Amino acid sequence: MICMHMDISIRKVTEMDAQEVCALSLQLGYKITAAATARAIAEITASAVDDAFVALHNNRVVGWLHVFYTLRMESAPFCEIGGLVVDENARGLGVGKALVSVAKEWGSHRTASLRVRSNVVREAAHAFYLSAGFSEVKSQKVFKMELSPVSAPEK
Repeated sequence: MICMHMDISIRKVTEMDAQEVCALSLQLGYKITAAATARAIAEITASAVDDAFVALHNNRVVGWLHVFYTLRMESAPFCEIGGLVVDENARGLGVGKALVSVAKEWGSHRTASLRVRSNVVREAAHAFYLSAGFSEVKSQKVFKMELSPVSAPEK
């Protein structure tokens, strides 16, 4: 176990957690399959700059967190919470704060700051992040462009 926080334990995610992680993601409206979740977990766990954790309560996955280190041309390196979900039936138990504590510890070995982004409509999440010690630093819009896969050039 990475962390024990009251009745909550936290450990690194494994591909065996894919179904439960997927179910939690669906609670927030993310349309993803268990197979796609398993592929993402495999890539994250193989990455040198990413990590992911699950929170367990009564031996059941009740939350997950993805954290990563990132470089930018225009600013100092930072770590970012790429995703944080707590089961709607486990909110208020300290699961989110325990996961953020793990992200803080993970990030403190890599850089001086931790960031998180949250959809403008998730007001409860905003209040949670402020209560967890984050401060709001900017608002932004996100733009997306679909790309056509290009095959790798032959060597």
